[in-house]
Amino acid sequence: MSSRFLSGYLVLAWLLADLAGVGVPDAIAQEKPTVVTIVPRLDWQLQSSVTADPSVLAHWGGDPAIEREYGATALTARTYGFEGHTADVLVEQASDPSAAYGLWTFYRTPDMTPVRGMLLTLADSRKALLVRGALFIRISLRDQGTLPEAEDRTLLLTVGGPLPSERAFEQLPTPLPSHDLVKGSEKYILGPLAAARELPSLPTAQFGFEEGAELQTAAYSAGGGRSLMLAVLNYPTPQIASAAFDLISKSLGQTLASRVSARRQDTYVLMVMNAPSQVAAEHFLDQFKVTKTITQDQTTEDESTDVTALLRLFVANGILIVGIALLSLAGGLVVFVSKRLARKWFANSIWVQGEEGGMILLNLR
Repeated sequence: MSSRFLSGYLVLAWLLADLAGVGVPDAIAQEKPTVVTIVPRLDWQLQSSVTADPSVLAHWGGDPAIEREYGATALTARTYGFEGHTADVLVEQASDPSAAYGLWTFYRTPDMTPVRGMLLTLADSRKALLVRGALFIRISLRDQGTLPEAEDRTLLLTVGGPLPSERAFEQLPTPLPSHDLVKGSEKYILGPLAAARELPSLPTAQFGFEEGAELQTAAYSAGGGRSLMLAVLNYPTPQIASAAFDLISKSLGQTLASRVSARRQDTYVLMVMNAPSQVAAEHFLDQFKVTKTITQDQTTEDESTDVTALLRLFVANGILIVGIALLSLAGGLVVFVSKRLARKWFANSIWVQGEEGGMILLNLR
């Protein structure tokens, strides 16, 4: 029964009862239209939003000193609610998208997995980490029962806003090679404190972060259930990389040098740890070839040195000069032969007579 029809029926019954002097039946008077919600609304509402002090990071397992290494400038604490559920959110403004990505990799945990269809989003049963531009976002659900997947995704969309596109990865560090990579082990580090937390056995204070160094680490499968750790330092110039490599090698000493293999390629310093043997470590590093980025499992070719490149330039210039000289000689020969042939076959032509001193008459009036 529709509400409009029911309302008309009640009005008609009331009029008839009033004319008859009889009260409206209780059953009719108590009957009210009802609205049945077939599809529940999945709207998370913002309940509060305040600027937070860095001390709040302790509640989220963060460290203010490490956040400063990533250029964090502002913190905002928010609370969202939905049908008795509450989600705490911490939004952190990083210096740029790559710094926000670094925080995202640093604070991820092994049990977090990528959310299907949502780039730069990790989640487990109670927490989520998001990168949206230069924002690093943490989400924590309070212990109020498990949410359906649809409501979880709606929360992520409500908090994070529009999903990042594939172009967002252009502003992020180039990923390490994926062959034998242990998924979820990648870290992007911009300071000595975060580096020391990730690589406690290495002299991270000598890595040269003040010179613009960027560190990427990841675990790779070594077979037999073993894994080794790869650390890649990228520097602004080969000269800075060379100086840093010498300093790191000196700091490693004899003890660490027996467990760590290191080498420099262009602006990169590569180190491998926890390898089964020194030979295995060197073989692992042999897979990497540096051009503008680090690649793996490439066909080996002789690397061009500066001297070789200079010689090739000289050879190319010589070939160009010889080619121009040959073309000039051929052009002059064609002109010479054509004139000789013209004198022989077209002796009376104007062109030949003019060339032999013929007179040019001007018709002046």
